[in-house]
Amino acid sequence: MASSSCKSSSSGHLSILFLLLLATAASLCALTVTAAGTDDGGSSAATDSGRRARAAATVAELLSVHNAARQAVGVAPLSWSAQIAGYAKAYARSRRGDCAPRRSPLFYFGENLVVGRGRRWNATALAAAWVAEGRWYDHATNSCAAPSGGADGCLRYTQVVWRNTTQLGCARVVCDSGDTLLVCDYFPPGNYGDGRPY
Repeated sequence: MASSSCKSSSSGHLSILFLLLLATAASLCALTVTAAGTDDGGSSAATDSGRRARAAATVAELLSVHNAARQAVGVAPLSWSAQIAGYAKAYARSRRGDCAPRRSPLFYFGENLVVGRGRRWNATALAAAWVAEGRWYDHATNSCAAPSGGADGCLRYTQVVWRNTTQLGCARVVCDSGDTLLVCDYFPPGNYGDGRPY
């Protein structure tokens, strides 16, 4: 689900800055804990190194899926934002209990969410579903011919390729149900006004 609005009040900006600072602090704490390891016997330097390598591979794959779609329509690639990913991670974790792909309350970012049934979904396969919506988007008429029942139409695709968006941060969680939730946040947000995404 991609955002179609953006808050501009000063209290909204303060809330956004506060959340970004919290996300940054959480990211720094997580990096410190990961680098130092734990004493509980459940983690080692090799395990931590493996986790970091898998996380880096997931980031590279998510950027690849997004940037291939952007390259296909002639817009600049996205870069990864650890701060935005921290916010996405906090929000994804908050949805772990119900695994509902509902939009977060912070409208400062564009946002795409998807749930894959089961725990074996990787982030790349989930994000590819958003890119696949592009088959229904007609740039000449700036319209979407998604089949009925597709509540989001092409909005997730148009957020992926939105020309002014420059940064991406995502998080994937396995929910209590055993399903997989992917949250990606985009800055600046897309899908505003009647303009074309590219």
